[in-house]
Amino acid sequence: MKNTKLSLIFIIISACFLFGCKTEDDSFIEEGINGEWIWQQSGGGFGGWVLTPESQNATIKLIIDDTIYKEFVNDSLVLETSYELVISEEILIGTKEKDLIRFESGREKAILISDSELELIDQCFDCYSHRYIRN
Repeated sequence: MKNTKLSLIFIIISACFLFGCKTEDDSFIEEGINGEWIWQQSGGGFGGWVLTPESQNATIKLIIDDTIYKEFVNDSLVLETSYELVISEEILIGTKEKDLIRFESGREKAILISDSELELIDQCFDCYSHRYIRN
């Protein structure tokens, strides 16, 4: 009887470790940052401004693949750079998450992502948060 209880406890603990733990690599792979993203709005700054395509008379599109990040403003390429996806050691500014995109220049933005929405949060005080939808 004692061996049966010990075996049952061992099985339960093993199952918790196998099915309850999420690896750091799962964070980005499951959500999928790759694709084409259309800017919806940005908010922030000292005054808490909200910027939209209409208020700025501009469109912004991101094209992100496995290694390259491209940003287009009014259909003109303004930025093309390599990047890496990183799990931060610390909580990031503007979110409780630790996922970030680090550009070749060293600049970083926190990432919040779902199937159809991407939010990039500049990592500085009084900076902006930018929302995009998947095209």
